[in-house]
Parts: sequence; C-alpha cells; structure tokens
Amino acid sequence: MSKSFGNKYTIEKLDNGVISFRHIQSGEILHGSVGPEKEARELYIVASGLSECHKSAVTIYDVGTGCAAQLLALLDFLKENSFIRNLKVFSFDLEKEGIAAVLAAQDTFPAAHRHRLFLQKALESSQFQWKFENSSRLEWNFIEGDFRETLARMKDDNNEKADFIFYDFFSPASHPWLWTYELFTVLKAQSNSDTCFVTYSSATCVKAALLAAGWYVGTTIASGKKARSIFAATSMNHVSAPLPAKFISTFRMSDKPFCDAETQKTKAIISEKLNEHLQFKSLPQVE
Repeated sequence: MSKSFGNKYTIEKLDNGVISFRHIQSGEILHGSVGPEKEARELYIVASGLSECHKSAVTIYDVGTGCAAQLLALLDFLKENSFIRNLKVFSFDLEKEGIAAVLAAQDTFPAAHRHRLFLQKALESSQFQWKFENSSRLEWNFIEGDFRETLARMKDDNNEKADFIFYDFFSPASHPWLWTYELFTVLKAQSNSDTCFVTYSSATCVKAALLAAGWYVGTTIASGKKARSIFAATSMNHVSAPLPAKFISTFRMSDKPFCDAETQKTKAIISEKLNEHLQFKSLPQVE
C-alpha cells in the first residue's frame, strides 16, 4: 500500500486572480483555475444532479474533503433549498487540516465566513447535526484515515450507502492509489441502484477503472480545463452524456490507459471487463 501524503495547505493566488489552496507536499493547486466555490457549486451541486433531486432524505459521500469546498457548497444549498429535509454526509480525509486551513482563511473565502460556526463545530466534533431555519437538517460524519481502509471498514459494517458521491481527491498523477479499479469496485458496493458519482478528473485511466468496476460512465461540464469532467452512475438512466463506443479505441491508443497503482492483474481485468460492459456490448474484444 502506497504511503499517503500528509495534508498541509497554503493559500495561492493564480494568474487569473482566482484564490485557492496549494497542497504543500504534492504541489497541487486545489480546484484548478476556477477556484473552490465555483467548482463545488457548478460541478458537485449542479452537474451531479443534486440540485434537481427531490428525495426527502439523501446520503452523500464527500470523498477527499480537503479544504471543505464541497461541504460549504452543501451548506449553501441546504440553506436555500428545503426539499431535501435530511441530508447525511460522510466526509472522508486523512485528518482535518483542510478544514482548519479554510476556517483560518475565512476572510478570503466568503463561504467559509458564512459557515464559520459549522467549521468550528467540525473541528471540535466528528459527528453532529446541523439545523437550518427552513427545517432542513444535515448530519455530518467525519471518517478519518486512509480512504482505502475506512471505505473497506464501512462496507464490512454494512454502513449506509451513498446516493451521491463527490470524488475530489488529489489527482491520479500524484495519488494513483486513490483512483483504482479495486477501490471503485468497493465504492460501487457502497452505492444504491441510482447513485450518481462526479469528479473533476477527465483521465482515461479513471474512466476505464470506473467502467471495469461496473459503473456507467459519461462526461459533464469541464471544470476549469478543456476536457469535460467525469460523471458516472450505477444506472445508465442517469448518464445524459455517456462515453461513446469509440472510447474503447481511445483506451487502446492512450499512453496512460491505467493509473500507476494498477497491478498487472487489475490491468488485465480492466481490459477484459471493458469488452464485457453493457455500455460497449457491441464492440470487438480488446487485444
């Protein structure tokens, strides 16, 4: 198992004026060129389908909580929308360094300032309920540790499954062990029959791993880059822009068809399962 980086952050102002965070150990800029508030709102709230969800009770896996951009966007969303009465959020990360960082920088990030009392509570407690004036309620659960291990424990404990998954870990290039076929397989087992998954990544290796793990995979808006981000679901009915049949050719010709953490065994499994996937059932076998 690869060693995970610790999570330490510094504020970074980009050339386009956007202010975000840099992960010190890997050097990655969080949320690309669009910044945390815009990406969280447009990609994870809107493009995920959450903003159009009319279930009264919803469970979200906030995977790679980092500096709490998705969590803050969820708080804004619940404050303004009352049709989801009960939202349960499981936030996964190594620790709460990102939450502490955004709270300390609340004068720079309006959403952090709006929800500073929630962030303070989140640093003090890893499980609590937060009520809104419109009677909506959020139950927050922080799951600390390596995601591969904590997700496996949740599966073994038969914990509550996800309706939406916001997958916002560091990139496949710097943290490939968090973007593998085996991990996406366990994550699918923790999903419902109509779960929606969204991530900023557009990588071919991520699409292939998700498909092999049994997800239906498509694309959604581009989050601060030319390529469109990945949208996946456990039901094809939720995928409005599915990957076309030519994805198999893209996979074959890619100079990066697999994430670096895949083994020879899982690489073979991915290649085989792509051929068998219902999304590509009419395509020839990958050699």
